[in-house]
Amino acid sequence: MFGKDKGLVGLDIGSYAVKAVEFKSKKKAGGEFYEVAKIGLEFLPHDAIVEGTIMDATAVSETIKMIFDENKIANKNVVISLSGSSVIIKKISLPSMETEELAESIIWEARHNIPYPYEETAVDYAILKPSINSEDKNLDILLVAAKKDKVTNYSNVVHQARKNLLAIEVDAFALQNAFEINYPELHREKSVALINLGANTTNIIITKKEKPQLFRDLSIGGSFITENIRKDLGLSIDEAEKVIKGIPAKDIPPEQVETVLNTNIENLLEEIEKTFSFYEAGEGGERKVEQILLSGGLAKLKDLPKFFAQKLEIETEVFNPFRNVYYNEKKLDPVYFQDMASMFGVATGLATRKMEG
Repeated sequence: MFGKDKGLVGLDIGSYAVKAVEFKSKKKAGGEFYEVAKIGLEFLPHDAIVEGTIMDATAVSETIKMIFDENKIANKNVVISLSGSSVIIKKISLPSMETEELAESIIWEARHNIPYPYEETAVDYAILKPSINSEDKNLDILLVAAKKDKVTNYSNVVHQARKNLLAIEVDAFALQNAFEINYPELHREKSVALINLGANTTNIIITKKEKPQLFRDLSIGGSFITENIRKDLGLSIDEAEKVIKGIPAKDIPPEQVETVLNTNIENLLEEIEKTFSFYEAGEGGERKVEQILLSGGLAKLKDLPKFFAQKLEIETEVFNPFRNVYYNEKKLDPVYFQDMASMFGVATGLATRKMEG
């Protein structure tokens, strides 16, 4: 119904801000490349979304409308994504079989692998491409389930904003899309951890030579760290957010601020380290994360890649979702491309979804 040339808008509804990206797909000698056609970001009022649940639907839908209006995004066709405890991703292996049998087997697996009643969840799956030269006859399948009430919660605000919702994705898959497009050499050759540091959730995706290996959502993010800083230093929420951005707090010694900040980052790193240990202990302990790419609002925190590299002893850098994407700074605000790029990992991955098929 919607041709490739029309594309769609990747709409990332986060707990802290809503991000929107629309790409143009262009041809060149080496194949296809993407150009950012439209882009926008609007911050949400505090507590409009709490722990992944939309509490103020009107505020969220009005924010979506604002992004489209202020950035002159005429395309109403959107794809959104979900993450957090209401979303389950399981990698399962099944013998090769006919499509009908496979569908029945997946329903059975879903009933036994999802911690929620099957009737309360929306279930989908993707069959992974086998590795090159693989002799394994089994099918590797990603089973995805989301609680229906969460799906409805997010769908409603999109409809309320008068946009056409074409698909609901998972944050992790959107990030993988953005990674594959922007870092093709890493995607093909290395074992990489994509860590998206959101306001309420930290998504961890580990891929190895084009194949997803592990997905995990941690219930810790920028809001949790901001709240701890607020309490420990006796600041307002706005002042604590400024501290996160590197703006000095009034009447508080910088070393005290640094100590509190470092303690919170250590706690986050401990959780991430546990996930890496779990991954590396699998398959005879022969797996190793070789590189980390950080995205999300918290990734802008000064010296964060250095913290990760020192603690985990793994090369770490901030993910650039526009690394292989053309961005015209004369037509579009350069702030998104320069200062806010790390916040657009999910949105750019969503924006490529339609163009891929």
